[in-house]
Amino acid sequence: MYQFAGFTKADFDVFLIPEFHERMSALRTQVRPKLAMLGDDLAPRLEGLTGHTMYPHTASHARRRVNPPDDTWVAFSRSDRGYKRYAHFEVGIARDYAFVRFSIKPESDIDKPGLVQYLREHGLAAFALEGPDPIFYYENDHGEGPHAIRELTMEDAARILERTQLKSRGFTVGAVFDRTHPVVKSGEFVTRAYNTISHLLPLYEGTLMARTSR
Repeated sequence: MYQFAGFTKADFDVFLIPEFHERMSALRTQVRPKLAMLGDDLAPRLEGLTGHTMYPHTASHARRRVNPPDDTWVAFSRSDRGYKRYAHFEVGIARDYAFVRFSIKPESDIDKPGLVQYLREHGLAAFALEGPDPIFYYENDHGEGPHAIRELTMEDAARILERTQLKSRGFTVGAVFDRTHPVVKSGEFVTRAYNTISHLLPLYEGTLMARTSR
């Protein structure tokens, strides 16, 4: 049995709260505990998938002072100190959907060079990620500017590589699930998230392998 029992309409509606402090408070008291449970349920399974410990880190959004976040997540990395410097997976929600992502932040000085090398060596083949749900490349790490990977061309892959090499850019690929999807409302979302991550795994493994071979 999972601790996590699914997201509710009220969880998604937190992102409709306009005031900064009120939304932040609702995220802390209502959504963050659910993400923590999801993290505890999923982390042991990801350890079996990756072959090493995956530590869950629930986003705190501590740096925000004015604009409240439009999404929130629990991230899984191989470091117990954090996730932003490492290749990681994120599972979370925004106003209209839940999401599962592989992500490398712009500040990831540890793993971003490995990803760049992997993309350079594999080109379009790096995006040959098969899964039951559509997978997208996103122009930023908050799920904006989606591009279906099945529709990417060699020219697109080259542009993504060029973009990823920029110091100000990260890399995000993943899937979304509408807030009304039955799986999002139940503990089965843990299994669905795990299955999605298993299809994103080649990017994670390729990044780590390229990093150690440099």
